[in-house]
Amino acid sequence: MSEQPVSVSADDLHAASEQAAAWEQAVRRAEGGETVAVLAHGRHVADVVPSGEIERLRETIEVLSDNDLLRDLHAGLDDLRAGRLVAAEDVTQRVSTPATFLA
Repeated sequence: MSEQPVSVSADDLHAASEQAAAWEQAVRRAEGGETVAVLAHGRHVADVVPSGEIERLRETIEVLSDNDLLRDLHAGLDDLRAGRLVAAEDVTQRVSTPATFLA
C-alpha cells in the first residue's frame, strides 16, 4: 500500500490560517452573546450561536407545539386585556384564608 504525497503551498497554509482565525473570531463573538452567520460559497449554511441558545429555542418550540398551553396563554392575555385581573397579594390572602378562597 503506497501513500500519495500531498502538496501544500504557502498560499494554502495562509488560507487555512485565515480560516482558523475567522472561526476563532466567530466563537469569541458567540461567547459575547452574538449569533454569527456562516457562509459557504456565498450561501448562508449555518450559525454559530451562544451557549444555551439552542436549548432556549428547543423550549420555545416545545411551548409553541403545545396547543393546550397556547390556548391557556391566549385566554390569559384576553383576561388581561379585558381587565379581569387579580393582584398577587389578593390571591395569596385568599389562599391563606380557606373561607375567603371558596367565596
